[in-house]
Amino acid sequence: MNMNKLAKFVGLTCGSIVALSSPVYAAEQNEDGEVERIAVTGSRIKRVDMEGASPVTTITADDMIAAGFTTVGDALRASNLNSFGSYGGTANNSWSSQATIQLKGAGPGHTLILLDGKRMAKSPVLGGDAANINTIPSAAVERVEILSDGASAVYGTDAVAGVVNIILKKDFEGIEFKARVERPEAEGGNSKNFSFSGGLNSELGSLVFTMEHYQKSKVLMADRDYTAAMPSLGDDPQDYRSWRGLSQTGRTLDMGSNGGWAWLAPFTNNDLTCAEVYGERFVGPLTDSKYGGDTACAYDYTHAAALDVDRERTNTLINYTYNITDDIELTARAYWAANKTIDQSAPVPGTIYFNEAMPAYTTAEGLDLRATPVGASMKYRYDTSGNRHKENHDNMYDILIGLTGTTGEVDWDLSATYNRYNNFVWGTGYELARAASDLLGSVDPDTGVFEGWDPRDPKSAMPEGATANFDMRQTASYSEISGGASYEIFELPAGGVGMYLGASYREESLDSQADALSAAGKIKGASGGGGGIGERDIKAVFTELSLPILENLDLNLAARYDDYSDFGDTFNPQVSIRYNVIEQLLLRASWGTGFKAPSLAQLNQDPSEGWGDVTNYLSCYEAGELDSCGVEDNIPTYIGKNTELKPEESESYNLGAVWDITDNINMTVDYWKLSTDNLIDTMGEDALLLFLAKQWEAADAAGQPRAELGDLFPGTSVTRNSAGRLVSMQNRNINLGETEREGIDANVAATFETGIGEFKLGLAWSHYIKYTETSPEDGALVVSHNKAGKWDNPDDRISFTTNYFFAEDHNLYYKADYIDSQSTNFVEDNGSTFEIDSVIYHTLTYTYDMPWNNTISLGVNNLTDEEPAFDYNGGYEASLYDINGRSYWASFTQRF
Repeated sequence: MNMNKLAKFVGLTCGSIVALSSPVYAAEQNEDGEVERIAVTGSRIKRVDMEGASPVTTITADDMIAAGFTTVGDALRASNLNSFGSYGGTANNSWSSQATIQLKGAGPGHTLILLDGKRMAKSPVLGGDAANINTIPSAAVERVEILSDGASAVYGTDAVAGVVNIILKKDFEGIEFKARVERPEAEGGNSKNFSFSGGLNSELGSLVFTMEHYQKSKVLMADRDYTAAMPSLGDDPQDYRSWRGLSQTGRTLDMGSNGGWAWLAPFTNNDLTCAEVYGERFVGPLTDSKYGGDTACAYDYTHAAALDVDRERTNTLINYTYNITDDIELTARAYWAANKTIDQSAPVPGTIYFNEAMPAYTTAEGLDLRATPVGASMKYRYDTSGNRHKENHDNMYDILIGLTGTTGEVDWDLSATYNRYNNFVWGTGYELARAASDLLGSVDPDTGVFEGWDPRDPKSAMPEGATANFDMRQTASYSEISGGASYEIFELPAGGVGMYLGASYREESLDSQADALSAAGKIKGASGGGGGIGERDIKAVFTELSLPILENLDLNLAARYDDYSDFGDTFNPQVSIRYNVIEQLLLRASWGTGFKAPSLAQLNQDPSEGWGDVTNYLSCYEAGELDSCGVEDNIPTYIGKNTELKPEESESYNLGAVWDITDNINMTVDYWKLSTDNLIDTMGEDALLLFLAKQWEAADAAGQPRAELGDLFPGTSVTRNSAGRLVSMQNRNINLGETEREGIDANVAATFETGIGEFKLGLAWSHYIKYTETSPEDGALVVSHNKAGKWDNPDDRISFTTNYFFAEDHNLYYKADYIDSQSTNFVEDNGSTFEIDSVIYHTLTYTYDMPWNNTISLGVNNLTDEEPAFDYNGGYEASLYDINGRSYWASFTQRF
């Protein structure tokens, strides 16, 4: 941890405390002044005290607007409770239309997302494993409640690390228009959105309607200095390994086994550059210090590849309540979301296999083409066919019909929910496998002249038929009927013992179908492509018991039994206790078990393709450089299904305190621990190859045969050519082992009335104490060292806010978000260990409530124009850091 910078930050904020997201204490009252029992996230029993035995943090709609957040997803991802960051919809992958939240740094499937207490539709793009928080309509949201404790005993699967409950507006009356625009100083990332809301209220019920539209433009890699193509300072710019933002798949010959597997530039003119021959985006010829004698015409993909996508979203929601009788209320909700994202990637990188030896000759323009032997190929960038564009069209439907009522002393509820999430992908500009080889020209035997297409020659036009489209349709559907009743079963001296008993039946399905060519593996350069069909049904019974042991001591018990049609059953209990030591001080503790079922995609989906740089530890071992390996090969990897997966099982603890220091200052502190067994994940490709290299090292030392990757991890494999270069890898999800996480979450909130206005101050701090997981080390799977505070896992995240209300109608808001530094294992030349810097993002907002029922807000996000914090290679963790830079925004609201 960078203690000096952290100390400075805390020192600046300690005198003026708390957070954007603060606990809620007040119970509601009815018109007669009687205190009502309120449902709080984490329990199905209504209760008077909203501060319960488990920690719940609330973010209001006003909080999100003041902090400059355009969407609910942005607000959740920026929360200090989203410890290690989460995916936000970056480009060049199959998830470009998605966004997630990962409470406690666990995976996105370990946080359950609810919409008014009911499961939100899971995204088929995420394999039916998690919800896409990009689909949430921010204009319809009243508040967001975040339960940072395991809750499988209440909600079932996925509630391992916590629960996010999106509470929608229900009592809105009138008409409201909102509009907002945002412009970063740097190129790209411009956004605009507008919304319309209308509401009616009467004694018989209410109706709320919301429509929202949002647009944001893409950001190209070349638009940011830190992702644009350039050589490292001080390194040899003629060496490919010195560059970032380049690919050797530009115009590069692979001479094959008959040519010693050398990679060479396609021409031999020493007075010409690749840019002069093939165009300004080509760099070289460059040498390769990792493979002596190789040269390449590399391609600068950063001017075509996007960091962030073009996106457009439209959401509509209708929420209707009707009082059938004084004791029975009908609720009907319909929600529709349509998202469109355009993910732009650089022209597809492909391989053209030569059917015969290619001759050396000089073109009419004087370009001397290099000869190739039989069996050679060419790493070819299809730039003449244009960039790859992948349109994602997401449509989500969510329908709820529910009844709640009171019969005598019994409160009951019954609901039916159906949601469906459709995703259609239309991709253009991809490679049709080996089609280019059939389009190659050849030497005319009569004239000895090469006739037809020669990809080495920039003036030789490529015929039609080498590229193709990529199409995919994915659907996830979910339907549930659930109901239950709560009642007081008997009286204790300290009060009534409340019980809730409920049951549910749920059906889930996933249907993922790619076009025939993609399914057959014939389309190259497209992320995704796996098809598969899966379905399941789940029956559940659950109960809760609230026992007032003493007037100031409550014991809560919960249990849930789930029976899955595809893998079996599971039982999960939870025990929590709430103790008011004095009126101002509450102590709380909880323990429970949880589980996460394998997703339908993990069990049923065919292999999907992705591209990335993989460290070639096998070649490094053979070269005696295993401990200092720096060889990376850009290859496709394929991740397939595993029908033998078992559910993950977890155990969670929470111990906390809530202290109302004064009427205007309060604080909460919670220690938590989460242990997970049978964690479902893939071992990273780098980790797999390092594990295999260590196994080879041990086998060679013992004089034993070397193992294949599939011998160690069934369903995995690696393919290399004879020169040792990686060609491709097969991977799959497995029950990898265990993780253990523990940390502390603290909040302090204060309100001060002064002669110059009202101040609301806050500080929210999440500290990670421990994070271990099963990982490979020295050729064996072991529980790792503590990763908290290390690479991409900051052990401290802090949010500070101050809200100043003055002159009745004016408001000045400031927010600072701190992400701690992280240590690495990279040793610099001076012997010190490289550290990823800490970052503080600043937000400043001014709001004026004008006299005509309208409001104007002006703001600056990332006030000091902070870049991401970089590792020693110049890379950064996209899920943690902002890429927009300093941006200015304005919003206007009109109410009638």
